[in-house]
Amino acid sequence: EGQDDTVSLDESTAPLPTLSVGDQLALTDVEPVQHFTEPPPRFTEASLVKALEEHGIGRPSTYASIILTLKNREYVTLDKKRFYPTDVGTIVSDFLGNHFTHYVSYEFTAELEDQLDAIARGEQNWVPVMSDFWAPFHKQVDHVEETVSRKDVTQTPIDEACPECQKPLSIRLGRRGQFIGCTDYPNCTYTRNLDGDSEPEPTEQAPIDHACPQCEGELIHRSGRYGPFIGCSQYPKCKYIESSQPPKTLDVSCPNCKPGQLIEKKTRRGKPFFACDQYPKCKYALWNKPIAQACPTCKWPLTTVKTTKKSGTERLCPEEGCDFKEAYTADDADS
Repeated sequence: EGQDDTVSLDESTAPLPTLSVGDQLALTDVEPVQHFTEPPPRFTEASLVKALEEHGIGRPSTYASIILTLKNREYVTLDKKRFYPTDVGTIVSDFLGNHFTHYVSYEFTAELEDQLDAIARGEQNWVPVMSDFWAPFHKQVDHVEETVSRKDVTQTPIDEACPECQKPLSIRLGRRGQFIGCTDYPNCTYTRNLDGDSEPEPTEQAPIDHACPQCEGELIHRSGRYGPFIGCSQYPKCKYIESSQPPKTLDVSCPNCKPGQLIEKKTRRGKPFFACDQYPKCKYALWNKPIAQACPTCKWPLTTVKTTKKSGTERLCPEEGCDFKEAYTADDADS
């Protein structure tokens, strides 16, 4: 835990021979080696908990929630079990350090937790403790809201003019991380990556031949944290989205509406499901893959295939109240 993963020990180096005080050693060679000061190793979960313990911050019951908050809010990422700050984490840390210095100090946090422990033990009244904390903290929050704008936090001016409008450029924060953009946005939309490359030109995409099914607005190609997608141009008034990839057809008719066909789709998190292509007019959907084989028990026009570790691959009836179930193989699909 005390050194980075990049530092490796040469196990092939022979140990020193047995020496006694006064032994004369022969000099065989002098090898000059230059060493540079290395930064302290990045925190792992174990070393972070150890540091919190040393500063008297947190308790065994809160260490897990502290680490979970860092991950859930995407302040850090884990690489080879070590924490690396994200752009959002760096900006939040700088903001708190610059404007709430007293409240993010080790001493303040440790002292306040000791007072909370004393309250839990019945040794101290909670009203004076909260009053002493809240009055100056609320005043500081109001002061920051009045004097600090969002631009002051998320943008860092640089000594360079925009090549398109000659206005100043700044380092800005977007959904995909930091980039360099013009301060005259939205009048000027010039942007480039931090490494100096301009934003790549968007590739030509096929036109969308249908309108938004919810508001009849125009659909456009967009890109988000989960990749490219098609969304309504009236966002945020209309939040309709669909996949930019052509749907995978199954040659299975929708049992709920005759003209519909079942297609494979994915949730926002990538989990596959199967739904009618007439959505939102028809909202019939299944989690298990449907096949065009009617149920022999209730005569429902389709059945589904489900694979589990316990039962293997089975053919099931998706209709509620029907308990049809049988083993299923790839040969059954061909027949």
